[in-house]
Amino acid sequence: MIALRFVLLFVGTVLAILFIIQLNRGKESAYLFENLDSNKYPLSGLYPVGYAWASKGILRFKGDFATELKMQAAMLYEPQYCEYYASTTWYQTITLVHFFLTLTFLIAGWMYGSATFIIIVGLAISAVAGFFFMTQMKNNLSERTEKCEAQLPEVVSTMAILVNSGMVLKDAWALVAEKSEGEFSDLMKIAVENMKNGYSDADAIFLFGKASNSGEIKKFVSALLQSMEKGGAELSLFLANQSSELWKLKRQNMLQAGEKAATKLLAPIVLIFVGVIIVVITAAFAGMLF
Repeated sequence: MIALRFVLLFVGTVLAILFIIQLNRGKESAYLFENLDSNKYPLSGLYPVGYAWASKGILRFKGDFATELKMQAAMLYEPQYCEYYASTTWYQTITLVHFFLTLTFLIAGWMYGSATFIIIVGLAISAVAGFFFMTQMKNNLSERTEKCEAQLPEVVSTMAILVNSGMVLKDAWALVAEKSEGEFSDLMKIAVENMKNGYSDADAIFLFGKASNSGEIKKFVSALLQSMEKGGAELSLFLANQSSELWKLKRQNMLQAGEKAATKLLAPIVLIFVGVIIVVITAAFAGMLF
């Protein structure tokens, strides 16, 4: 038992020494992480550890997972910053997994009586932390997509009113983007900036649809671009029709979401019912015995 405790402390100490060595090796990268959001990137001052591990060897930032992270970062942030945010996510994951593993073995060694429990919990936390931070951008992107799809009918309705009142699409787009709030509005504002920076209206709106990562919005953008080519009354009629169809689709989605919520509530209700039955049966048997 003493030998096993020594092994745990030895492993924890080695991991701690490696952590300090890698932190020192990666110190020249510390400036890269100074302005990160602490809510999304906790303990960012330790990320040089991940940077050092990823500078060479099997943990280098490359391969399919790197490509996927870059694609996600390009849709969440400015495309020119996709490499930075994707690699930072990788450094973050390596750092926090190393950090939690170090704590796990050191605590297990010091509290040897509960070593098995501590190791199981520590390994679970390390695995969950690694998975969570590696999929954080993907989850944020999915959440943003859902919010954008929820806002789409209202935005299209407002644009239809503005265009039908005589405003050109570009000005209507800019006005809606300025007066609205939320993820959808943020993406629209990026499109407005692209229009001001030399992109054609069609190209800016196309990039907007691509950044939304939503099949529903991409479908709308594709139809909108076709309507823009025809121009005139076609555009006004298109927006009015789209507004009506999108509101119908939103109502259907809300009904489906309500049905799913009701289905999810079924399991707790069944468990409660089974618990009540068990209590009643137990009480009945107790009454018969006494």
